[in-house]
Amino acid sequence: MKLDVFRQRKMKSVILIFLGWLIVNLIVLAFFDYQERKFILSKGVDPDRAYKFKIISRQVSVPGYSNPFPVKSRLLCPTERRHGGEYPLIVFLHGVGERGFDNVAQLKSLPQRLAAEDEQEKYPCFLLAPQCPPKMNWSSETVLIDSTSTAGKKTILLDLVYQLILDISAKHSIDTKRIYITGYSMGGHGTWSMLARYPDLFAAASPLCGGGDPKSVEKFSHLPLWVVHGDADQVIPVTESRKMVEALRMNGGRPEYRELPNVKHDCWSITYNQTDKMLEWLFKQKTN
Repeated sequence: MKLDVFRQRKMKSVILIFLGWLIVNLIVLAFFDYQERKFILSKGVDPDRAYKFKIISRQVSVPGYSNPFPVKSRLLCPTERRHGGEYPLIVFLHGVGERGFDNVAQLKSLPQRLAAEDEQEKYPCFLLAPQCPPKMNWSSETVLIDSTSTAGKKTILLDLVYQLILDISAKHSIDTKRIYITGYSMGGHGTWSMLARYPDLFAAASPLCGGGDPKSVEKFSHLPLWVVHGDADQVIPVTESRKMVEALRMNGGRPEYRELPNVKHDCWSITYNQTDKMLEWLFKQKTN
C-alpha cells in the first residue's frame, strides 16, 4: 500500500516537472515568436506574409572581406498549384535601403503584396527576392563558393541571381517562357544590367527609377519593357530612364514608358501598390 502511494507521488512529481518544463518552453517560444514578428514589422513587412516565403542562402567571398558570408534570398511559391501546371517567376531586385543580412527588408512593396491570398488568386506565381549584402550593389564582384557550375570563378552578384533562377527553375514548376524581372532604384539599375547580361532569359522586364548603359540595349531591344520614373526624382535623375528608352526606340524597341509628373524617387509605391496596370501587362508577356 505504501509502495503504491510512493509510486503515485513520484508519478505526480514527474508529471508536474514535465508540465513545468513544457510551460517554460512554450513561454520561451512565444517570446521569440513575438520578438521575431516585432522585428519583421520594424522592416515594414507583414509577418504573416513573410512566413509564406522559403529561405535560400548561398555562400560567397568578396574582395576586401576576410571571410565568406551568405547572400540570402526568399522564394514565394504559388499558394495552390494545379497538378502538372506551370507558373511564371518574377525576379525582384530591391533598392539601397533594403540591403543587409536579415532576409526580410527586401520583402517590402511588391513581394509582400503578391504574398497576399487575394493577390495569389489573381496572380499565381513564384517570386524570387534576393537581398544584396551591405556596402554592395547588384554589380559588385563576388566569388560563388557553393555553386557547382561557377565555383571559384570571379563573377558579380547578378550572376548569383542568374544561378538562383536556373536552380529554382529546375526544382519547381516554373514556366520558363514567363520569367520576368523588375526592380527599383539600385534594383532598377540591376534590372537593366541583368537584361544586358542575360537578354534571352526573360520574357519581359520593368525597371523603375534606374539607369543603365544605352549602348547595351541592342542586346534586348526586342524585349517588352515597362519603364517608370518620376520627373521630380532628385536621387536618380529622370534623364537616366529617358536615355535608355530613347536608345531602345532607336534600336527598334517599343517600350512602355511612364514618366510620373511631380513624383520624386519613390515611383515604385505607385507602380507596385496603387495600380494593377503594370502587373496585368507583365503577366501577359511570354517568349515564343
